[in-house]
Amino acid sequence: MAEALLPVGLAFIMFSIGLGLTVGDFGRVFRNPRGLGLGLANQLILLPLVGAALVLAFPGRPEFALGIMVLAACPGGITSNLLTLLAGGNTALSVSMTAISSLAGIVTIPLVLGLSQELLLGGEAAAIQLPMGRIIGSVVVVTALPILLGMGLNHRWGELARRLRPLTRHLSTGIFALIVVGAFWSQRHTMVAHFAEIGPYVGALNIGTMALGLISARLLSLGRADGVAISMECGLQNAALAIFIAISVLGTPAVMVPAIIYALLMNLSAAALIAWSRAKGLRPASQ
Repeated sequence: MAEALLPVGLAFIMFSIGLGLTVGDFGRVFRNPRGLGLGLANQLILLPLVGAALVLAFPGRPEFALGIMVLAACPGGITSNLLTLLAGGNTALSVSMTAISSLAGIVTIPLVLGLSQELLLGGEAAAIQLPMGRIIGSVVVVTALPILLGMGLNHRWGELARRLRPLTRHLSTGIFALIVVGAFWSQRHTMVAHFAEIGPYVGALNIGTMALGLISARLLSLGRADGVAISMECGLQNAALAIFIAISVLGTPAVMVPAIIYALLMNLSAAALIAWSRAKGLRPASQ
């Protein structure tokens, strides 16, 4: 039952993201090309490269190594926009990155996973079958289509979408928490046994990519608000999607263990970034 409800829950999460998007959000790529271009380069290129470097150094089971790459291939998570707002970051940039990276996942997720198995994991991962057609189809059905459906509802019935957004956001956060808690419970023994083995690597993926987001924004002379948005987007991955890929697509529960640990750690680093940005004088737009 839980496995059957997982894609439904994830589809609702992605629908809630689409409910807050318009075609105009994608137009920001032309109005803020440096910020969005850098953010997407960090998220779609640098993040998988950091994941690949960590996997090359990872001495553990190939299922866990593949799980790290699944995380690195996933788009930004559902809470990144809200936490960017709380940190005083550029929320418009965060929304654009979430939307574009989620839709780009149709291509990037199968590509990153295919290259990971071929180039990084080699023969050790031969037993882990990557059904590329099923991966692409699943990503389309549970991410792209719900996002487009939400955008369509927002375009056609904007007032209704505006009223639904707070409710769907809260429900999505609750669904995300249930997915992570359920996954944690089902793999609790594996997590306890391997936390010390996996934790440092997923922690390095999280903190490293968030730091690179801030550093790269500074190197390009972008504002601190842009840097915070890029950092949040790169550090808060869609762990629910990673869990879905591990269970429903790959059928290998061990692959989701890094995502569960990551989901716990990323909220701690996000809280630290919010505290840092507040100390630097950034505040939510409503304050």
